[in-house]
Amino acid sequence: MSESKLAALAALPGMSSRRLGQLLDERAPADAWALVSEGKAPAVPQDHRSRWATCLAGVDLDQVAARLAALSCRVTSWHDDDHPPALRNDIDPAPVLFRQGELPDVATPTVGIVGTRRCSGPGQEIAFELGASLSEAGVSVVSGLALGVDGAAHRGAVAAGGVRPVAVVGSGIDVVYPVRHRELWAQVASVGCVCTEAPVGAEPEPWRFPARNRLIAAMSDLVVVVESRAAGGSLLTVDEAVRRGIDVMAVPGSVKNGAADGTNQLLVDGCAPVRSADDVLMALGLATIDSAIRRSGGRPAPSGDAGVVFAAIDDGPTSVDEIVHYSGLELSAVYLALERLMSSGHVVADGVRVRRS
Repeated sequence: MSESKLAALAALPGMSSRRLGQLLDERAPADAWALVSEGKAPAVPQDHRSRWATCLAGVDLDQVAARLAALSCRVTSWHDDDHPPALRNDIDPAPVLFRQGELPDVATPTVGIVGTRRCSGPGQEIAFELGASLSEAGVSVVSGLALGVDGAAHRGAVAAGGVRPVAVVGSGIDVVYPVRHRELWAQVASVGCVCTEAPVGAEPEPWRFPARNRLIAAMSDLVVVVESRAAGGSLLTVDEAVRRGIDVMAVPGSVKNGAADGTNQLLVDGCAPVRSADDVLMALGLATIDSAIRRSGGRPAPSGDAGVVFAAIDDGPTSVDEIVHYSGLELSAVYLALERLMSSGHVVADGVRVRRS
């Protein structure tokens, strides 16, 4: 019943991460439960103590357990061995985590990819390509499953079928937000992990997202901002990364693109630029995609979707729309294949088109 008690404690009205941490500090969930049930919760006003004791008296732990099981939801506290060390040892730790799916191995390098919800078309393409390439290279992509850049990065990671991605969301594990990402949410949970501090049933209230952003930063070895306006949630993630001494990189954007104002300012402030996944891998101290190809002794003939896309490229520059038409593949599959072909040196960009190298 430990997980059920954790879930019920986290769902108490007015319970915050800090208060929950105080409850669980050197106390097992069962002991914290007993303390609250007796109206003796520490460091909270008396009205909270009384209300919390009344709430717990009405909790059916069997029903809570059944609900968690129906959601395939695991609940851990910082006392558990499988609680993420990055969140247990953080400067602003997460005492409890709800999650669907499996987290990557603790030794797996992680990169947070964040950006604006209202990103440009190229920004969305870049986020997808980075997510796919990094996942293929053995890096877990961490993001917030939001519209725009976040969702594109997760789609790329899922499409690549590489290392388990991690989505950190700002609502209960049973409250899909944004609703249009329901399928993507399920896909990430099936191949990686969707996790949250928010209790079951929690709505996506605005205050939960800055708190969520600190978890994205804490779980990342490096943060990449694809597109950000002059002010926005992704810059809050940058601030949280800086607090933790985590390096931040940014994708350069056109000075005429308002969605890149924030990222361009990050570059002015000294952040390293990201031109491709290789820049990120080098910053992590990992072998780049290009260097791995050089070590292989040559360029193997493209196969699978990459082979289909390569065959669809004319002798001259070819647009993505033409490749989709001739190949019969979905747009996302074409982008992923092109990223592989450019990484392997089979294809190069020619303005807004591509051509065989």
